[in-house]
Amino acid sequence: MTPLLARAAVAATLVLLAVGCRGTEAPPAVESAGPTPLVVGVLLLDGVYGTELTAPIDVFQHTVHHTKPGMRVVTIGRTAATVRTAEGLAITPDHALADAPRLDVLVVPSGEHSMSGDLEDLALIEWVSDRGERAKHVVSLCDGAFVLAEAGLLRDRRCTTFPGDIPIFRKTYPYLSVVEDVSFVVDGPCITSAGGARAFDPALYLVDRLFGRTVAESIADGLAIEWAPDAVAHVIGDGDAPPSALPRCFLPGDTLPSDVTVERADGSAVALGAIAGERDCRAIVLCLWAGAEAGDTRKRGGLWCEDSYGDLPLIRHLMLDYEPRGVRFVCVACPPVYHATEFGYDATAFLARPDDDPIYRDARDTFVTRTQALVARDVLPFGELYFDPRFRLLANPARGLPAAALGPAPTWQGRFKWYRDTQAYGTPTIWVLEPDLRVHGAPFFMNVYESEGRHLNYTVRDVRARLDRLIGHDPIPKRDPAAGAAGPGPG
Repeated sequence: MTPLLARAAVAATLVLLAVGCRGTEAPPAVESAGPTPLVVGVLLLDGVYGTELTAPIDVFQHTVHHTKPGMRVVTIGRTAATVRTAEGLAITPDHALADAPRLDVLVVPSGEHSMSGDLEDLALIEWVSDRGERAKHVVSLCDGAFVLAEAGLLRDRRCTTFPGDIPIFRKTYPYLSVVEDVSFVVDGPCITSAGGARAFDPALYLVDRLFGRTVAESIADGLAIEWAPDAVAHVIGDGDAPPSALPRCFLPGDTLPSDVTVERADGSAVALGAIAGERDCRAIVLCLWAGAEAGDTRKRGGLWCEDSYGDLPLIRHLMLDYEPRGVRFVCVACPPVYHATEFGYDATAFLARPDDDPIYRDARDTFVTRTQALVARDVLPFGELYFDPRFRLLANPARGLPAAALGPAPTWQGRFKWYRDTQAYGTPTIWVLEPDLRVHGAPFFMNVYESEGRHLNYTVRDVRARLDRLIGHDPIPKRDPAAGAAGPGPG
């Protein structure tokens, strides 16, 4: 079955579905549209599906015949160049991204590249993020929801997409609250929908909400379709997903708080924001890694975590390729707080002993010295090495937190441990950050090399794809041979 036929078949099924959480409620309260037409910007990209492009345009543009001031629709392409729909129609957009007007409503239809190339276009995603945050309403059709999710607009909100793509939607954005078996979902300013032949539904709903039921029904009559919300499966949220459903960890689109703090080798505290601002960079790769064990077995190269040791070839490869392109790799070494005695440390040193306690000072000094020695021996390739001796970044409440006597827990404690990470520690976890410390995508986590349940959640190719999406695919700059070879670290 072709993608278009698949969409039609699923759309027919959705017609028969029961209504969602507000299917039988009174019509939504009519919003005030203001004295001038609302400006609707419809994203027009190569490969867009015709029905999902034209259905909302048809509905919104017809408002001027049934109410004043109504809506004014413009199409917006990457550039002003003509694009082709998936069906082969040639259409010239009204505007390019660079000269698009202020938008009251942003519409993102689905297209052939909504799950691939469009997500890798950083300029497009940044534009959608910016305009979507400023618009009063944002509407996606079918896989246009992938673009909204990548732009960070669906965080903390219920949403949906084309039914056949819900599994990959959940896998790609596991922190989203995805609703199945509905035509559309409304949560705050965002309306996501199944698309296909149901592409009229979210547009008619928004007209109903903005101008009233009579206007929506009149437009539907003019299009020879029926607008009966009670017969359309949909869900209307309250602007936020239930708090119990939201993970506590940082999520894509979050900006790390300015007070996230780690330690230098000498024990002085330094904020991640200060580290990031020390020099210009195009991206930051924050590596939360295991440090050294206290013994001399040299098993796992001297690291206490076999998974951190297993990931070293991956990180070496990335550093060789991306440091010359302006990507900064920052490592924070973490001690084995939940198995301290197994690796030669006092059981209470890191989580219970105060800073001036000799047992803590000895354990910390041993941990720092031995971890720095691993850099000198080129076991660890990191040139920038910091420490989290209290294990606050990846703190796991189920296994134990720093004692209250050590001071109040910072608001960011434990928020670097991804909510789907079921391991005790979470080392290694790799976060990709923009230069302003904005989280770029979900972290890479839980590669298991030796323990029971061995598996890889990510490979070097996955991390490369994320970095290329963020900084582009520019080649490695040529080096001056006289300068010598540049390695990934000081070793």
